[in-house]
Amino acid sequence: MTDQMLTSEQIDFFKTNGYLILESFIETETIDSWQQQIWQHLQADLSDPSGWPNPYVVDGLKIEPEKQILGQLPQVRQVVDQLGGGLFNGGGGQVLAQWPRKEEHQWQMPNSGHIDGYGPNGWSGGFMLGATTYMYDVESEGGAFIYWPKSHLSTHDYFLAYPTHIDGSFRDKEGWGWGIFSDRSPEPPCQFTAKAGDVIFWHCFLCHTGSANIRQVPRFGVFARWSHQEKENMRYEIPADLWKYWSI
Repeated sequence: MTDQMLTSEQIDFFKTNGYLILESFIETETIDSWQQQIWQHLQADLSDPSGWPNPYVVDGLKIEPEKQILGQLPQVRQVVDQLGGGLFNGGGGQVLAQWPRKEEHQWQMPNSGHIDGYGPNGWSGGFMLGATTYMYDVESEGGAFIYWPKSHLSTHDYFLAYPTHIDGSFRDKEGWGWGIFSDRSPEPPCQFTAKAGDVIFWHCFLCHTGSANIRQVPRFGVFARWSHQEKENMRYEIPADLWKYWSI
C-alpha cells in the first residue's frame, strides 16, 4: 500500500485518542518474507512447538532487503512524514515475542502501562511516535499490544504539572510504579487484536505494555520508533500545545 495520505478524520482521531489503527497496511508479500526470515533466524518452525525457543527480544534478526524493515516501508514513512512534517528520524523494526504459555494459565489484563524513552540510563529524549504490527494474526488473550486510549492527554497533563519529571525523576518517588501514568488514563486498557500487517501508530505519551499469550501461535510484534531531529534542543520542554512539534 503506497501513496495513502491520512485523512483529516484519521488525523483528528489520532490527536483525540493518541493512536490510529490502519488495517491491511503492510503487503502480504512483506509479511510472508518476515515470517520466513524469523523462523530461519530462530532455527525453528511454526509447526513444531517442541523446538520453539523462548526469547522475548529477538536479537540479531536483520530483515532483508533493508527496504522491508518496518520503519523503511514507503507507506510507513509517508505516514510518519505527514505526522511529523519530515522532522521525525528513526524507524527500525525490533521484534518482541510472546510465546504461548500453558493452557491452564489464566489471562489477565495488565493493570498498568508504561511510556517509552526511560531506560536504565534515564530519559533518552525526543521520542515522538511509535508503530506496532504483527507477523501473525493476534486474537484476544494472544499476547496483544495493550494500550490506554487517550492516556497521551493525561500523561501530558502530568508533565505540565511536574515538568522537571520529564527527565525520569518521577522514578525517585517512594513506591513509584508505572501506574503513575496509566492510572490517570481517561479510558481503560484495550488489546490491539489484529490481522498480520495491521498497524497501530501511537503517540509517545500513550501508555502501553505487553500481555500474556495463552493461545497457540507465537506473537511476533514488530516495533518502530521515531524521535524529533531537534531532540537535543527540545528534549526537556513540555509545550502547552501537545502538538507543537508535529505538523498536525
